[in-house]
Amino acid sequence: MKTVDLTFAGRTVALPDLPEYRKFYGKLTSGIWEPHTFEVLARNLDRETVYVDIGAWIGVTPFWASAICKRVIAFEPDPRCFEILRQLSPAYDNVTITQAALSSEATVTIHAVDGFGSSETSILDIGDGESVTVPGLGMDEIMRRAGGEQAFVKIDIEGYEFAMAAEIAKLRNYNVHGLELAVHPQLLERSLAGSRFSRRIRTAWKVWRLSRIFGDLFPAPRLAKYKSVLSYVVRGVLWKEEPRGADFIFERNRAAVVKGTE
Repeated sequence: MKTVDLTFAGRTVALPDLPEYRKFYGKLTSGIWEPHTFEVLARNLDRETVYVDIGAWIGVTPFWASAICKRVIAFEPDPRCFEILRQLSPAYDNVTITQAALSSEATVTIHAVDGFGSSETSILDIGDGESVTVPGLGMDEIMRRAGGEQAFVKIDIEGYEFAMAAEIAKLRNYNVHGLELAVHPQLLERSLAGSRFSRRIRTAWKVWRLSRIFGDLFPAPRLAKYKSVLSYVVRGVLWKEEPRGADFIFERNRAAVVKGTE
């Protein structure tokens, strides 16, 4: 596959040279696209840490992170994205790619939005075209592949994070010192039935509940653009014409982390 070298967040990464991604590449190289994500990764990754990337898309985060972490274990269910990752990953000897979705079921159906390869492929039934059945992996199996080593996890699964809260909460049982969890209330709301008011209230409640999945094990999540989860729920979800996406950043002191406990 033909690639293009792109420099962003201080590193150069080879990504697929395909016309559908060129507009995105402009945002990426100009620093507009999720600059906080690379700040979080830089703060939490080192040569002693395994990076688990669930929802790897076309390789932006796993390939960038490979230069600073011990190993990258990446998962991507979208068949087009997985093929891109499969072809590009041999250039990164510490990156492993698996075609699978985070799920408690053995298989799941994913739905394309604007065709496979976009960043919005989801298990939620919000697609407008193709669908395909792919393997599902529970969190225990995903973390088994980390081999018990210290890990940092990123999860970006386009709205399915709300259904997977119980699986995500299993991270408390592993040697994980942090999690970046992408939250997509706008996609969740689209998948719900009922009146707009009912859907919005249920969406806001699910966002709040998701922020509490670890109880007191991790500090309350931080957000890049909001002072607190409460501020985000009110200003970013309830009061918006369409709910805004955000990232929950859960971090704890690495020195205090012992496998399975703190």
